[in-house]
Amino acid sequence: MKRNCLVLFLLSLSFEQTIAQVIEINNSRQAMTVTDGDLVTVAIHHPGGMSVDDYDWWIAVATTLPAPDHLFYFDGASWTREPAVAFQQPLVPTEGLELLSGRGFPPGSYTFYFGVDPIANGIVDLATLEYTSLELTSQASVAANAASCGNSRQWFSVDPLEADAYWQIDPLGATNPSGHTFPTVHTYMMLSDNTVPRDVFAPADIDITQINVVENLSAGGTDYSLNFSLCPELSGYFDHLSALNQSLVDSLGEQSQCQQYMAGSDEYRFCSYWVSVSVPVGTRLGSAGGGTGQLSAALDFGLRDQRITALTYANPERLVNSDQHYVVCPYDYYSPGPVKAGLVAKLAVARQDQPFCGTVALDVPGSAQGRWYLQGSTDFGENDHLALVPSNKAPATVGVLSVGNSSVGTDAYFFDFQDEGSRNRRFSAIGADGQTYCYDSLRNREASIASGNGQGLPGILFLQMTDSESLILERSTALLACPEDTGVLSFGVDAVAFER
Repeated sequence: MKRNCLVLFLLSLSFEQTIAQVIEINNSRQAMTVTDGDLVTVAIHHPGGMSVDDYDWWIAVATTLPAPDHLFYFDGASWTREPAVAFQQPLVPTEGLELLSGRGFPPGSYTFYFGVDPIANGIVDLATLEYTSLELTSQASVAANAASCGNSRQWFSVDPLEADAYWQIDPLGATNPSGHTFPTVHTYMMLSDNTVPRDVFAPADIDITQINVVENLSAGGTDYSLNFSLCPELSGYFDHLSALNQSLVDSLGEQSQCQQYMAGSDEYRFCSYWVSVSVPVGTRLGSAGGGTGQLSAALDFGLRDQRITALTYANPERLVNSDQHYVVCPYDYYSPGPVKAGLVAKLAVARQDQPFCGTVALDVPGSAQGRWYLQGSTDFGENDHLALVPSNKAPATVGVLSVGNSSVGTDAYFFDFQDEGSRNRRFSAIGADGQTYCYDSLRNREASIASGNGQGLPGILFLQMTDSESLILERSTALLACPEDTGVLSFGVDAVAFER
């Protein structure tokens, strides 16, 4: 194909086929925005195929830069302006073949293409070419200063834990009522063995601004959390450290805000200390796991970025913390390289759906999906309320009724989505239509009961949206499965009303 025809072809592509090949930019399969000073890596993946015949492998990038920089080809070794096929070979397994890595992308848009063609003739055959594409946007960099973070999102370089200390990362949006009835706004770095203390390291140069200490006065044991700032608009935290390094302990001083409370049969004391401690990247902050008392299964890692467009919720006035508008994935803020690749791989253990890190803003106004609050309540924390959301690990196929209300039965009720009828329907498909929707075959986690990981939860749950802002929910343990006609279900004195 002549050069100008190939240019026209690449620039006119407007859809993607569902195919095996994958492009990654900075270890992500999502469109990405960077600055012209950020490090950018581009790599391709292909699982391989059965055919032993050669294919044309086409790799190109179309840009918004003026000619002759508007189109480049990868010729198997380097990028060139001349038309070139990258490889002529069978569909061999290809894992993370790096095409480029560097800084200084001029501001503009870059669309990377990766296609395979079974007719290995060095010509783009439109009828047989299968391709994917991924877009990169480069912006002029704005330097960080005392008043602003600038516009880069590459801040972290060190893994908070050694690679063998944790086996997976649970993404944003987990549900664990009643403490986390609503989608959880941090990730969980799941410890390989929570009885063994493992070092926790500063992922960047950080300023620790607050240290919280929770003591179990009944059973013993102390739990720590650290809040830190990287720059004016970017802040993060670690929860569930079992110990702090001595310099941080020494920084606590005597000034604190403390309160004692009961949780179950145990009494706790919570103290919050405001501090100002600058910590260089890689510094040991303390440990996670081991110790006595709470023995948390994970190190929590959360991040907030006030530079992003605020996340949307159906009723933002009910958010307890305003920073929930700015929840981001901390692993998106790593510079590309082996550390970030390892973190993304640990996320992919828990979730295969993009984005691997999940999300928390799941409200769909006018539908049943999202956050619901006990009708008439003025306490908008996690207790008593309800979240009807996709699972954070398998959002395409599994939903969860996350119930923080003891009258219904506090638990996370997972089920497999059905796309028709009134049984186990997706919450986003339910409106104020007068129908009753029923949920059965409930379990306590995403994994199926057949897998041996999920445990069944007895009874059914059924609900109805009475209007666009109101919903009633009831649980019945007398029924083992939803009736074929859910219209026969009637709400009684055990029904609980919720509102947006």
